[in-house]
Amino acid sequence: MTTPEDLRILWDVGRVAEWESLLKAVPRSTLTQCFGYAVAMRTVEGWTPRLGLIELADKPIGLVVVMEKRAFGLARVARLHRGPLLLPAAQKPAILALVMKQLRQRYPTGPLRWTAIVPELPDTEENRALLRWAGWRQDKGPGYRTLWLDLRPDEATLRKALAQKWRNALSQAERSGLAVEVDRDGSSQLSWLTEHYLKDRAAKGFRGPSAPLLTRLRTALHRDGDILLLRACKDGEPVAGVLFLGHGQAATYQVGWTGAEGRRTRAHNLLLWRAILELKAQGRTQLDLGGLLPDQAPGVTAFKRGVGGEEVELLGVWR
Repeated sequence: MTTPEDLRILWDVGRVAEWESLLKAVPRSTLTQCFGYAVAMRTVEGWTPRLGLIELADKPIGLVVVMEKRAFGLARVARLHRGPLLLPAAQKPAILALVMKQLRQRYPTGPLRWTAIVPELPDTEENRALLRWAGWRQDKGPGYRTLWLDLRPDEATLRKALAQKWRNALSQAERSGLAVEVDRDGSSQLSWLTEHYLKDRAAKGFRGPSAPLLTRLRTALHRDGDILLLRACKDGEPVAGVLFLGHGQAATYQVGWTGAEGRRTRAHNLLLWRAILELKAQGRTQLDLGGLLPDQAPGVTAFKRGVGGEEVELLGVWR
C-alpha cells in the first residue's frame, strides 16, 4: 500500500541526462514538460522552471516541470501545463493522488500566491474527485483537447487507418508533382516557415507560439535531434510547411502553414504523412497533434481527426 511517506518530489536535483532518460521512459510525454521547452520559456518569457523528480520508495517514477514568475515584484505565479508525467507502472490513482497532494502543498493558491495547473489527466469523474481530494479547485472553461496518434503500427496499417477522404487527398497530393524538403535541425527553413505562420496567425486571429519562442525552441532542442521541419514545393516554389518538436518517445505538431497552391494540391496531407513516416523512422512511438478546437477551428480539427488516433480531453484548469 502506498503511503504519503513513501512518495516525495525532489526539486532541481540531478543532471539533465538523467531527466531526459526519465522523459524517454514515458510513452506519451508532453512538450511542455521537457527540459528544452523549460529553457526556452525562461529565456523568452522570463519564467523560472522548477524541475521536480518524483520518487516512490527512493526510486524515480516520474517528473514534473512547474514554471514560476513574480508579478508586480510581490506575487508568486506558478503554472503547470500538461504534467506531471509518470512512468506507466506508476500511473495508478493512489499514486497520482499523492503526487497532486504534494504539488498542492508546495503551490497553494491565496493572497500573493497565484497557481494554475492543467494536469495531464483525462477529464473523468474519478480524476476530478482525485484533484478535489488533493485540495485543488476546478476553474471555469473547457478542458484542453488533443489527438494522440500511435506510430508503432507499420506503414500500411497507418495508411489504412486514415479517413477515406483524407487518404484520397493524400493520393492526390502524391500525384501532384510536389517535392518535399526535409530540414532536421531548422537551420534552413525555420525563418521561412515562421514568417508565413505569423502572417497567417495575424490574419486569422488564432493563438500560437511567438517567433522568439520558436527560434529559442530550435536552439534548445536541435542538439538532441528533436527538430523536424518539412516543406512542400511546387515547380520550385514553397507552398506549405510544418514543424514538429520531439521529446522522448513522442513528438508534437507545433506549427504549419499552407498557401493557396498548397491547398489546391493537398500539400498539408502529404507533409503530415511524410512527417509521420519520418518520426516513426526516428523511433518515436507517439505523435501529439496539438489542440483540437471544433468550434473555433472546425477545418483544422477535421483535418487532424482524419489521421485517426485517440482523441483525449484533459481536465482543464485547476487552481
